[in-house]
Amino acid sequence: MAAQNSKGYARVAIGSPTTGGMGLEVAVPRPRPSFVAVGYMVMLGDAVRGIFFPTLWPLVASYGGTRASQGLIVAAFSMGRMVISPYYGQYSTKHGHKGPLIFAHVLIIIGALLYSQVWSLYSLFAAQIVLGLGCGTLGVTRAYFAESVPREMRTVWLGRVTAMQYAGLTVTSFLGSAMSRAGGALQAKTQDDPAWAWLRISPLTFSAYAVLFGAIVALLILASPSFYDFVPAEKQPAPSEQGPNALARSRSDVRHVRVVTVGLLLNVVTKGIVGCYETLGVQYAMVNLDMTGEATGLVVAVCGVLGVAFLLSFKQLGRLFDDVELVLYGIAVMILSLVLMNRRWTKPLLDDDLDADSYAIWLTAMVAMYGVGYPVGHTAVIGWFSKAMKSRPQGFFLGIFGSAGSLARIVFPIASGFMAKYYNDDTVFTGLAAILTVTLVILVVFRQAFRDAIA
Repeated sequence: MAAQNSKGYARVAIGSPTTGGMGLEVAVPRPRPSFVAVGYMVMLGDAVRGIFFPTLWPLVASYGGTRASQGLIVAAFSMGRMVISPYYGQYSTKHGHKGPLIFAHVLIIIGALLYSQVWSLYSLFAAQIVLGLGCGTLGVTRAYFAESVPREMRTVWLGRVTAMQYAGLTVTSFLGSAMSRAGGALQAKTQDDPAWAWLRISPLTFSAYAVLFGAIVALLILASPSFYDFVPAEKQPAPSEQGPNALARSRSDVRHVRVVTVGLLLNVVTKGIVGCYETLGVQYAMVNLDMTGEATGLVVAVCGVLGVAFLLSFKQLGRLFDDVELVLYGIAVMILSLVLMNRRWTKPLLDDDLDADSYAIWLTAMVAMYGVGYPVGHTAVIGWFSKAMKSRPQGFFLGIFGSAGSLARIVFPIASGFMAKYYNDDTVFTGLAAILTVTLVILVVFRQAFRDAIA
């Protein structure tokens, strides 16, 4: 039997009095978790969405798509994630993390190839679903970290995981813009050469080849003998089913259901809001501010850098605020962002230089959402949820958590797309601000109960 300590060693018995041994214990190094490798896979999973930000709307429009069409295309990715995430998490809990990660990255390769060959809105929808199935490993990767560090450090480490995720989501928008320009230049050089025709090179889909390359690198990492894997189920203590322990466990199960429900709802709200930004935020700049996809992608990338900085400072933030306070402050900033995106509410702030003021307000809203509010608030929700699970299997429950977020990214973008089509963008932002305001009020009223859940 081996007992592990916090300094990376395991105490191993090498003999016992009953077998004639001396019963000595020696400290031997235990394998170091492959945090860098898994962090890369986290970043790649969201880069699959972020890298297509600058070109998704032009691609949809090129096939005659509408705002509602774009909402469906964005939702398709999350649909794939939602369906597969719990299965990945459950499998990793019983058999380890490597298997589902290998399977997922093979799907990403297939999805990237489909995306590079898109010929209609239906084929784009199919490519997004396959990519979503491949990127549904957030429950697995988050659990890898959560089960490798002490419980009190989970929020800090999950903040670092989310920094990688967020870098993939936002910072790679800049890479998407660069790939679009490179694709356009390559298309101009090769469009008359039949040898290149099978690649269907286009500035709107060229980023798919970067995704393809990234997935191949991930498979090579997973195939390496240095990648450390473990089976989380072997670490779970066996619960007692009899006597007072059974009664205590029953009461704990009731509290557990409440905690899971609340955590999933918080995840749905925050994920759904940022999903609407993916649908309307970038499109808003192109339609109302006449910005190009490249320029918009650059702004999102810069906001993402700020968000990553906040996520990497969670250890310092944790000394000033607890998890519940971070959730509260993050949601408050998200509300501010939604208010700024509503032109009816910001009209009094505009003067004669309408274009400059509109751009400044939009930029402030983007910084508030992508740079501060969402990364801080949502990551604190993840940390609170993981801590509230205590010793329960992280893979399965974080898989459910990921599916709930993916469901939000399906429902919210579709609903916001149709509302924007039949009403206007201001109506969408007003409704989203109202949802977050109600959430904030509930959190303030019951903040002590939220703290007790992770005590």
